[in-house]
Amino acid sequence: MLDVLFFCEGTYPYVSGGVSSWIHQLITGMPDLNFGILYLATSEKSERELKYKLPPNLKTMVEFYLYDFVDFPRPTTGSQSQAWEDVGPFLRGLFAGNGVGFDKAYAAVCGEDGGLPALSYRDLTSSKGSWDLLTDVYFNNFKQASFSDFFWSWRYAHYPLYKLFAADIPKARVYHAVTTGWCGLLGAIAARRHQRPLLLTEHGLYVNERRIEISQADWIFVDAPKQGQLEIGLGTFKELWINLFTGLGKVTYLEADHIFTLFEGNRKLQIEYGAPADNIQIIPNGVNVEVLSNPPSRALQRDSSRFRVGFVGRIVPIKDIKTLIKAARIVAQTVPDVEFYLCGPVEEDPDYYAECTTLVNALGLANVIRFTGPVDVKTYYPCFDVQVLTSISEGQPLVILEGFCSGLPCVASDVGACREMINGRGEEDEALGPAGLVTWVGNPRQTAEAILKLYREPSLRQRMGQAGQERVRRFYDQKQLLESYAQIYKMAAAQSGRNRTKAGR
Repeated sequence: MLDVLFFCEGTYPYVSGGVSSWIHQLITGMPDLNFGILYLATSEKSERELKYKLPPNLKTMVEFYLYDFVDFPRPTTGSQSQAWEDVGPFLRGLFAGNGVGFDKAYAAVCGEDGGLPALSYRDLTSSKGSWDLLTDVYFNNFKQASFSDFFWSWRYAHYPLYKLFAADIPKARVYHAVTTGWCGLLGAIAARRHQRPLLLTEHGLYVNERRIEISQADWIFVDAPKQGQLEIGLGTFKELWINLFTGLGKVTYLEADHIFTLFEGNRKLQIEYGAPADNIQIIPNGVNVEVLSNPPSRALQRDSSRFRVGFVGRIVPIKDIKTLIKAARIVAQTVPDVEFYLCGPVEEDPDYYAECTTLVNALGLANVIRFTGPVDVKTYYPCFDVQVLTSISEGQPLVILEGFCSGLPCVASDVGACREMINGRGEEDEALGPAGLVTWVGNPRQTAEAILKLYREPSLRQRMGQAGQERVRRFYDQKQLLESYAQIYKMAAAQSGRNRTKAGR
């Protein structure tokens, strides 16, 4: 049996970045525990490339494909009519953005206490009962929309949900989901099936990130405005998807034995989205201060004749690279020989990367901005004068802490934990002074002005860099993170069964 099984979607080990780095930290930092990964992918055909060397104590790596068709022939027993009465409220509730009735739906679809379920995967997808439920939801809630559009939206939304109920999940002493959504639901199913604790650690809030993604999605049909209307908001089907992920979030919160987050702002939002306030603990991220404070011999050095601005992260919309590019243009008009290094993978969203390079060329910044692609960032931090992060959503970005180790002040948008990382949290931390400047989201002018302030005031830049170095040493050392989770895993693994009452939620 595994000690800990992580549920991952769009992260480790195929995507580099904050959450993936955090998972890799925990696995490599606890070599005495055996870990596993259950990775959710859209399809077996989607391309994936390992971004990490898998540690020897990662004993199991299982992939589950959300949208590939698979039939799950399973024997069933009991009353199907009663089972549909138990499943119906849960599925209807998801489309209204709540997670009530998961316990009864689980019993009907997965079976309770090792017994046979009353509904099979085939029943859920292609029976008269599933058709009756679908049409009932349509006529009572969505009849203003095209039935054909609603039918395919329902099918596409529910297909992975039904598959997850039938998933083969490895046994583990502790289950650990790193998001809500599909991962959180699978964690809830695993915890009930194997009667083991479920932990949830949220970095960025999954519901918030899906709201942003869905509101911008061009693959979701948007209703035509009715006569006399100038606009219709998000539209029926975008709201349907947002409600689904909001509901899955509530299921995860109520089923989790322990919930962890990175900072107070996240904790407040989790409570707002349905998490029990008494079940949330804050554990900040941490970095290997010792390693990052001593860069490798091959590290690039700072050049006093040039002012270098660094960005470290994926080239994706949520990082709002276009705001950074526009800010770079303003800075370049004032600072001679300024250089912007954008360090991170570009292949995750090729269309967005192409839009960014087009913008760079259109603004005449080809000699100012360099996209490095994936690099060993430890060799780049020492050559930067300032680090910039223009994200529209973050949790507690590790790159800020990594930059602090190299004495880099940070200009960051006011999202996630960025403000408290830069200005401090609590009296002792705040007494160290600010380690950078916080800007509004999506504001190139303010971002540029913050960079220019640090360019014009080297002494301020130095003080802020020193404050960041001291802050990361005192409050964000990786050792503290590993000690916290080692104790959490030990206590959770020692539980006999689950320690929270789930019935009726």
